[in-house]
Amino acid sequence: MAGHLDVVISVKEGQIQVKPDPFFIHKHEDQVVRWKCTSNGGEFMVEFGEDCPFYETQFTKDFPCSGLVRRDIAPDEYRLYKYTVRVGKKLLDPGGGVKK
Repeated sequence: MAGHLDVVISVKEGQIQVKPDPFFIHKHEDQVVRWKCTSNGGEFMVEFGEDCPFYETQFTKDFPCSGLVRRDIAPDEYRLYKYTVRVGKKLLDPGGGVKK
């Protein structure tokens, strides 16, 4: 089974916080991201634009795991993929990357 990296989403003092930001996962270890929200009853939306390292582009409380990095994505620790996190009406645009 693939390992996972937890990315924790919370709302503190009216602002979304994401830890770690940016996240980095290891493609050659078949690592996946699992987003978790500790606020808003655990409800959240994570959405990548067209530039997404995963096969799926949206993640929620019901579908929190990224799955494997796409085969056509080369590991590059200097490239960041921006994504949007929404908790209620609040938004944040953190990043993530893929290492070997």
